[in-house]
Amino acid sequence: MGFCRRVGNILCVTAIIASGALPARAAVPTTNDYMPSAERVVVVANSREPESEKIARYYMQKRQIPEKNLILIDAPTAADITWTEFVEQVFNPLRQRLTKDGWLTAYVTDQKDHEGRLRYVFYGSKIDFLVVCYGVPVRIQNDPTRLVETPLVLEHRELNTTQAAVDSELALLAAPDTPTTGLVANPLFQISKPDNFTRAEVVKVARLDGPDPAAVRGLVDSALAGEANGLQGRAYIDMGGPHQEGDDWLKADSETLRKLGFDLSVDHNRELFGWSDRFDAPAIYFGWYSDHLAGPISDPKFHFPPGAIAVHIHSFSASMIRNANQQWVGPLVERGVAATLGNVYEPYLSFTHHLDLFMDALAAGKTTGEAAYYSLPALSWQEVFIGDPLYRPFALGLPEQLDRAAHSPNAYSTYAIIRQMNLLQAEGRTTDALAFGQTQFDHQPDLALALALAQLGHDSDALKRLAWAATTDSASRENLGLFAEAARWAAANGGRPLALDLYAKALAAEANSEFLKTILPDAITLATQTGNAELRVRWQNQLDGLIPHPDHAATP
Repeated sequence: MGFCRRVGNILCVTAIIASGALPARAAVPTTNDYMPSAERVVVVANSREPESEKIARYYMQKRQIPEKNLILIDAPTAADITWTEFVEQVFNPLRQRLTKDGWLTAYVTDQKDHEGRLRYVFYGSKIDFLVVCYGVPVRIQNDPTRLVETPLVLEHRELNTTQAAVDSELALLAAPDTPTTGLVANPLFQISKPDNFTRAEVVKVARLDGPDPAAVRGLVDSALAGEANGLQGRAYIDMGGPHQEGDDWLKADSETLRKLGFDLSVDHNRELFGWSDRFDAPAIYFGWYSDHLAGPISDPKFHFPPGAIAVHIHSFSASMIRNANQQWVGPLVERGVAATLGNVYEPYLSFTHHLDLFMDALAAGKTTGEAAYYSLPALSWQEVFIGDPLYRPFALGLPEQLDRAAHSPNAYSTYAIIRQMNLLQAEGRTTDALAFGQTQFDHQPDLALALALAQLGHDSDALKRLAWAATTDSASRENLGLFAEAARWAAANGGRPLALDLYAKALAAEANSEFLKTILPDAITLATQTGNAELRVRWQNQLDGLIPHPDHAATP
């Protein structure tokens, strides 16, 4: 089915807005017969921004992408551009160059369509992904002179805009005469095994972008490390958004992650994970709905583990990609994620990436780039995918991770052990899970593993293991919530002295003041209950120093 005929599917997609109904969830894809290749990745950099080409070449060297696959365009460096600038300095030059170099098989004419785009007759594509780099514009501003009031737009006024993500419009490089008003249905949406023709209809675009060049190179490094070692860590789902549809996606994600064995924290409240909540090793984070970061993830010094995938659903999550502290995408890149998704303008929930489908595709072995387009219903709209599109988070299976944990463990190996324990427990083999975890703990003592064993089956050695792990593990900004949770568990299970030690170690570490203000009251209460006046006074003084007293307020 050709692209122009597929555009008719927009009526079905748009009906979601009016009805509020979810599309039927496709069966989880189980195979990935077509594997994207570095040979078929085209990298685009902006010649006006020196760092753009440097990042492009850095990525190409790391992924061994051929030199001939690099394209330099001469375009504005600002994040926001007009439609005229986009068409004349980005879209048309790329359509010409891709056709000239044989990436797109087409006959290009000298004629232009009503938007100024070069007309051509399309025959095929050799591109797996088009990767645009830092310095290439991000957003196309609304142009009222280009608005076309089609019957669809008249029925759904919310679509009456030409605002769009540059990447989402570039996805239509192989599609002639598409409208700029509103959106276009994505032929790859929920298609597990697209045929060659369907695959060629869309130029899948990924972006290597972020607050600064160092953070962008970190995207590449994180993806490669995650692929080499397998996705290691915990999963966090932050529910409680304003619409049931989004919560349904996140609920489905939690079910998928449990089936994969991930140690999982799910927050059902409207508030995001707080400072005292556990947030160690977030290999996967899906949440909504806030316009700003909160809790441990908002700490500028917080860092995600290698290969982490983090997405927060928000209408303008990618509106400031090059800002390290505002919205979501920029800060997530700054904090070390390997891949994220976002929206540059208001997308309306049904038209953004469906996170349940995104997780399904990743779990089935697809690359992050493939998963992004499998889960995206609309093109010519507001969405971007940030990261290396060739990154396969599950390229290395759990058996291989466990083998490495036994012979060459790294800082995150115990999370693979916990994952195996969870899978055994899910099969009803709790005794085997405990035995496996205890054996592994003897080989690699770790606070996360000690707490998992304690929570799975409280035995006489649970407190001893926690105490031993507390002496070997260092408290850091990334695991302060883990120390707090271990302290709470110890205090509730006959280990108040140990809980005091855990609190003391967390409170002595370099920590954000918001964490200290949240956790100090619990620590002070425990010190009071156990009669430890020294700790009570020390911690109360510490808390008083963080919270200004009304009597100390400045006077005019």
